[in-house]
Amino acid sequence: MLTKIVAKKKDGAMIKGTTGDFLPYRNMFHLNPDGKAGATAEVFVDDLKAVFFVKTLEGCREPHKKPSGKPVPAMQSVEHQIRVTFMDNEVIEGYSHSFHLDRLGFFMTPADPNDNNERIFVVLSYVKSILADGKSIDLHAGALSEKTCKICGKKLDLSWKFCPFEGSKIK
Repeated sequence: MLTKIVAKKKDGAMIKGTTGDFLPYRNMFHLNPDGKAGATAEVFVDDLKAVFFVKTLEGCREPHKKPSGKPVPAMQSVEHQIRVTFMDNEVIEGYSHSFHLDRLGFFMTPADPNDNNERIFVVLSYVKSILADGKSIDLHAGALSEKTCKICGKKLDLSWKFCPFEGSKIK
């Protein structure tokens, strides 16, 4: 099934079209620009700010509501109220069931139910700050991917309990 998307690049450019293979854990997907058959392009998630899954590719003629700064009322108790500020200072508000800082990004639903966006995949590498349920999220919490053995000084995987080079227990 093809899904209508608008991919916003970090440089401000937008690509509109359809995709059938976007997955949140893959760094690449294919896009048919403006729905043209046979004109498939590879899109790399690391080059993007966000992927907007939209109702129509034409978009809304009316300007988007500016975030009020007030907390967004939660739609359901399982959803987090979320406010994302991108590196270019654009702010979007909405809801997210969960987000993990050790992944490429996360999905959120816009706060405005009349928005052209059905859901948004936020690319974490272009996020300046996240406010979830009124609390600031440390974006560097998931960034640690290795540690160093204090005895031999070699780089170790975070899951290792013992240094494979020296044999000492890792704290």
